[in-house]
Amino acid sequence: MIVKDKPDIMQNYLTDASNYRGSAEKVYIPNSLNELKAIVSELFQSKIPFTVSGAGTGLTGGRVPNEGVIVSTEHLNKILFIDYSKRLARVQPGLLLIELENELNANGFFFPPNPTEKNSSIGGNIAVNASGSRTFKYGAYRKFVKELKIILANGDELVLTDRDKTIHNNMLVVTSQEGNIYKIPVKPVKLPATKNSAGYYLTEVLNACDLFVASEGTLGIVVEAVLEFREMPENLAGLMVFFDNVDNMLKYVEKVRQLSINNNKNEYHSVSGISARLIELFDENALKLIRRKYPQIPELAKACIWTEQEYVATNEETVLNNWYEIIGEFTQLSDFTWVSLNDSEHNRFRDFRHTLPSTVVDLVARNGYEKLGTDTAVPVDKLNEFYTYIVDKYSKSDINYAIWGHIGNAHIHANLLPKSKIEFENSQKLFKLILEKAIELGGTISAEHGIGKLKKKYMSLMFDEEDIEAMKNVKRILDPFNLLGRGNLFD
Repeated sequence: MIVKDKPDIMQNYLTDASNYRGSAEKVYIPNSLNELKAIVSELFQSKIPFTVSGAGTGLTGGRVPNEGVIVSTEHLNKILFIDYSKRLARVQPGLLLIELENELNANGFFFPPNPTEKNSSIGGNIAVNASGSRTFKYGAYRKFVKELKIILANGDELVLTDRDKTIHNNMLVVTSQEGNIYKIPVKPVKLPATKNSAGYYLTEVLNACDLFVASEGTLGIVVEAVLEFREMPENLAGLMVFFDNVDNMLKYVEKVRQLSINNNKNEYHSVSGISARLIELFDENALKLIRRKYPQIPELAKACIWTEQEYVATNEETVLNNWYEIIGEFTQLSDFTWVSLNDSEHNRFRDFRHTLPSTVVDLVARNGYEKLGTDTAVPVDKLNEFYTYIVDKYSKSDINYAIWGHIGNAHIHANLLPKSKIEFENSQKLFKLILEKAIELGGTISAEHGIGKLKKKYMSLMFDEEDIEAMKNVKRILDPFNLLGRGNLFD
């Protein structure tokens, strides 16, 4: 066990990518499961609040405590085993996403959830039900979590699978390895018909793993996870399409989405029609932020859409011709389309995508104000109304902004970049307006990054008092003294 208590050494644990800052008395870094269980049991007995810390790439302050101590999972970072025949990997929470992907890719497989930040930890990703670009075809983390080993706030150990559906009299009943029985009240709450990582996943059809995915480190500590993965497609085509007109960009997105819906059901990638596995947006301001690094971006570009399609080699010509045809319908900049057909080119496209949020995180840090980026998603039939609303509100302000995101899922990251206290205060008002609009349209305030501490004041916009109380009742059973992740989701 490593213990850090010197303020200068602890600073890296007291912030995250949102620029939220907190305080703590100590940082504990266990080297084994037994060490972690021992320190958790000791903290529970002493009634000391503790917050789990992953890789620090979060955007809502979830790993940043306001009191108590930190328990870091950074040394619990191993791949424990991989069964390629069953497509299952057992991993520890401190393992970085890039490390898992590298291991799988080298053996002809991949992990479908595709969070942009590759240096994020698996535990942190599970904590917020992370997703990313390939969610359009494959879905978010929850779908791929098959087993979890959890350490509760009192040190008890749970071993859960996605097959555990032991609900009796509105109770989810689980038994710890120590023999203690936990009867968890399950009152379904109203969840949006979109991607969502806001609040506990309380539904009528619930398995034990579901409850801990997206619980943001408030119900227990993930110490092992069994994740499902997929075989690599034979071939992959990527396209960066630039648009001279925003309305046509939205029409293109809608057509690509509709054409892809049925084709994406084909697991073997044999279709030759339009079958996007991701549909990603960069607005004009986003392109301006990264144009210095990518001067080949067309000067007339008002937006860009990145898509990828899986296919078999014999279909390549047909697949590309189908894409060229549809691209030509919606933009005068079709000749500027970038195409990637091999790993090197695909990686350049992914670097292009990653450059944007990393540029914004650096800019936020320099400006010195917390990141105000929406993580909102709405039903797909409300996308155009929602996107138009955001652009109208942001463009009328004098505040710098950039919009990007997983537009195929109607999931928009609209980032305000204030440079002064007045701009920050005005940004907060605009930010709230966008959240209120998303909820009005039947959406969510958080589709993949969670609530943490920065967005908990907005939980009441999305959930009524009865729903929030239902979540708190779950918390009380598993963490009766509110020690674990105190301040995340709700007070």
